[in-house]
Amino acid sequence: MNSTSENWLQNRLKEIRFFIKYVKPESVSDVALKAGIEPKRVIKLNQNENLFLSREFLLSLIGEVVDEIDPRVYPKEGEMKLRESLGRYVGLTSDCITLGNGSDQIIDLVLRTFLRKDDIAVSITPTYSMYEWSANHLGIKYLEIPLKEDFSLDVEGILESSKGREGICVICSPNNPTSNQFEQDDVVALIENFPGIVLLDEAYVEFAKGSLVRFVKKHENLIVTRTFSKAFGLAGVRAGYAIASPEISTTISEYAQLPYSLNCIALRLPLKVLDVIEKFKESIERLKEERERLIKRLNTIKGVKAFRSDANFILFTVKKPYEEVFDELLSRGVLVRKIGTVLNLGGCLRATVGLPYMNDSFIEALTSIS
Repeated sequence: MNSTSENWLQNRLKEIRFFIKYVKPESVSDVALKAGIEPKRVIKLNQNENLFLSREFLLSLIGEVVDEIDPRVYPKEGEMKLRESLGRYVGLTSDCITLGNGSDQIIDLVLRTFLRKDDIAVSITPTYSMYEWSANHLGIKYLEIPLKEDFSLDVEGILESSKGREGICVICSPNNPTSNQFEQDDVVALIENFPGIVLLDEAYVEFAKGSLVRFVKKHENLIVTRTFSKAFGLAGVRAGYAIASPEISTTISEYAQLPYSLNCIALRLPLKVLDVIEKFKESIERLKEERERLIKRLNTIKGVKAFRSDANFILFTVKKPYEEVFDELLSRGVLVRKIGTVLNLGGCLRATVGLPYMNDSFIEALTSIS
């Protein structure tokens, strides 16, 4: 490599290192080592996974898929079948569906497809960090509008920030990490008035009151993203999808998406899930019941305040320094997520709604250190 090429490469590497990076949370093996316990004893409540579906049940579905696939063949045929099934699930036609390698990949794809250097990406704060990550890598101006103190959307603030510039507004609802679903009227106001695309991330919507996917029929600038990672317990499979007008969906699928973005298992397994959807709905209802029990128990602990949730996780504040609480939970083999300052709230942590025995261990540990 000559000196000019070397300088070019080093400059690009320096630029990239100025971007925010997605920090993967602590692993079970790391926690087990720190706590001096076996990995199977770690209470993992840090990544919003749905553990109310048994591993054995999901593996049985995967076993059926393995018997049906031929890994030597590109999985083209399965794409149409999954789009048709998802169309029935959301109440729209198959040409409204775009498939992707998890909803993260689709969100990144939408920003890359539609944004240009003079456009803007607008979102809220606090929210999921992937939106800023994608905008940074595109060199797009990223604007963050704080939520109101009650965690509601500042619609006026978002619209004011975008005056004179088109782009994409990304809203996560239910929002991570605040766990609340935003009011329908507020989201619709953004869809009707934002000068560009509104990308509505509904990763947790199955745990909430309802979806706004029906508004895709009326509003051409609305794109809704969903995932099989949360409510359907398939975080390790990496399957997601977007719902939009046929024109937008077809354009993304045919001109922007990578060919064969889902592998043959990730295409077939969601079909199995949708065929037995009632079993998944039962697990969601059990999780929601446990969510309310966990919120009540958290709010009985001195120095702890837990907020209502429309997702499968709970945001809570602690009176003691949150880093200290996090570390002490870690030392007891309980893994939650460090959040930090949220609006006017000091130290916040986030916990997945685990199985009852997991939540009992979490409550016991938190009570002993608060």
